[in-house]
Amino acid sequence: MDEYRVANADEIPTPALLVYKEAVAHNIRAMGELMGGYERLRPHIKTHKMSQIARMEMEAGIDKFKCATPKEAAMLAAVGVRDVLISYHMVGANIGRVVDLKRSYPQLDLKVIADDANNIADLSSACTSAGITLGVMVDVDTGMHRTGAPPGEASLVLAQQIAEASGLDFAGLHVYDGHVGDSDPEIRKKKALESIAQAVETRKLIESSGLEVWKLVASGSPGFEHTQQVDGVDEVSPGTWIFWDTGYGDQFESPFRWAALVLSRVISTTGPDLITLDAGNKSIAPDTPAPHFRALDLPEEIAFLKRNEEHQLLQLPAGTTRPNVGNPFYLVPRHVCTTVNLWDEVCVIDENGVFVETWMVDARGH
Repeated sequence: MDEYRVANADEIPTPALLVYKEAVAHNIRAMGELMGGYERLRPHIKTHKMSQIARMEMEAGIDKFKCATPKEAAMLAAVGVRDVLISYHMVGANIGRVVDLKRSYPQLDLKVIADDANNIADLSSACTSAGITLGVMVDVDTGMHRTGAPPGEASLVLAQQIAEASGLDFAGLHVYDGHVGDSDPEIRKKKALESIAQAVETRKLIESSGLEVWKLVASGSPGFEHTQQVDGVDEVSPGTWIFWDTGYGDQFESPFRWAALVLSRVISTTGPDLITLDAGNKSIAPDTPAPHFRALDLPEEIAFLKRNEEHQLLQLPAGTTRPNVGNPFYLVPRHVCTTVNLWDEVCVIDENGVFVETWMVDARGH
């Protein structure tokens, strides 16, 4: 608790999202040590969405990024990033947004993903009309079954279509192994390696056809540690590691520290064992079942009774001294990515535990 307590917390209106700058720096260093440098790291910024955090990553030597939205890509381009992958399918009006971004930053190596022939044709038409060239990676489904073309021949056909299309460059393969998340480390490793093996075999098939696969980008936070050691994988793209949370932290051993917490206060005590906090589903992890967070300085056995937009009703275990109205609590999100997206700005805490400034969450929302 001591490393997260803010010396001047009374200056912060609650609820508030806190970012601990030294913990962020620690996580960046830890990632570099884990991977032996940043050459094969393409971090996903959907977790933090902040230009200030992107700058910290760049200052450490990270020079390529992955994101989920055109807004995030534009933020990265604006701070000087030259290599951006939007790992999301650009359809409808979003195609125009990507085309405009490429026209605004012609030196930006901008790539998107695709798994559909008609979508590839739409991208080609828009890029040709605009006089630009856009990199497109084939999104390959290796087990998550959310998006992606089947490995093997189906992915080869799409790769050939991209390579032959006007206004497009075939930029390689993209894989997200979101189905790899088992708490048992051996099972998790086995699934991660089975998943990536399908992508590597697809790469070999495409290359045997005469097409060069410039990059194979793969893996989120649960699987990247194993995937990054596989020949044929050029880059891994985890995101949650930058802030970490209890969703992953309670399942996996890792060198990462919690770096983004929600500061909340007790606003009501309606019973001898009941407290209501001012952090509801508009403040922290709106997409998770209970427990939505871990409250430092409270027992882990608290019961999550009711959650509304601005309220969180908790029941304390027997024998727990009930806090008073106004008492602060530091909440570690179960899912930090969706937590960050709720906030316009964060309160930055320095290495001495002092609130020193605010940073904008530049790319929140779509």
